[in-house]
Amino acid sequence: MQFFKARLYNILVLCIVLLLWDFFSTGKFFDISFFQTNHIIPSPFEVWLYLQEVVANHKLFLHIQASLYRYILGFAIGAILGIVAGFILSFFSRVRDAIDPLIQILRPISPIAWFPLIVIIFGIGDKPAIYIIAYAVFFPMLLLTLTSIKQIDSIYYQAMENLGAGNMDIFLHVTLPASFIGISSALKLGASLAWINLVVGEMVGAQNGLGYLIIDSRNLLQTEGIIASMLCIGCIGYCINLGFESFERFIQKKLGGK
Repeated sequence: MQFFKARLYNILVLCIVLLLWDFFSTGKFFDISFFQTNHIIPSPFEVWLYLQEVVANHKLFLHIQASLYRYILGFAIGAILGIVAGFILSFFSRVRDAIDPLIQILRPISPIAWFPLIVIIFGIGDKPAIYIIAYAVFFPMLLLTLTSIKQIDSIYYQAMENLGAGNMDIFLHVTLPASFIGISSALKLGASLAWINLVVGEMVGAQNGLGYLIIDSRNLLQTEGIIASMLCIGCIGYCINLGFESFERFIQKKLGGK
C-alpha cells in the first residue's frame, strides 16, 4: 500500500509540473489567457510532437545508441582503472603518499578543461568524449576505493593472520569483499558523473549523441528539440541511477552490508 501511495505522489507531482510548464509556455490555463508570451518555451504538446517525429525516423534511437556506447566504454575504463589503482595504492603506502599531491592537483580540474588538448590529440569523434568520461570517473573511484579499504576493521586482518593466511588469501577473503560494499556505492556516484560528463563532452566534440542533438537543435532554433533531448537525458540518467541502486542493494545483501 505504501508503495502505491508513493507512486501516486510521484504521478501527481509530474502532472503539476506538466500543467505549470504548459501554462508558462502558452500563457493559458484551462483555455483562459492570463498573459501574452512570445512562445520562446515550447509547450509539452510541441515537445511530444517532436519526439514522435525523431522516433518515427529513428533519429533519436541512433543518438541514444551513440551516447550509450560512449558512456559504457568511458565508465568501464574509468571505474576499472580507479578501482585497480585504489587496491594497488592501498598496498604501497609510500607510493600513495608520494603521488598524493599529484592526485590532489589533477582531481579538481574539470574534465572539460582538458578538451582543447584532447581534440588536438584524438580529433573529433568518440575518443574525446570517452576520455572525458573516464577522467571524470577515475578520481572518485580511486579515492572512494581507498576510503573503503581504510574503513575495514583491522580485527579481520588480525584474525586471518592468526590463522596463517597469506597476503593473497587476506586480499581475496577480507579486503576485496569488505571493501566492495563501499565500492558499490562509489559505482553509483561514478555512473551519475559519467552520464553528466558524457552529455557535456558530446556538446562540444561529437557529431552524434544526445549532447550533440541539443547543440544541433539550438543551431536550428528548435527549442522543442532542446527540451526533448534534455528530457531523454534525464529519463535515461534516472534509469541508470535505479539500476545502480539495485546493484548496490544486491551487493550489500550478499556481503552483509547494512
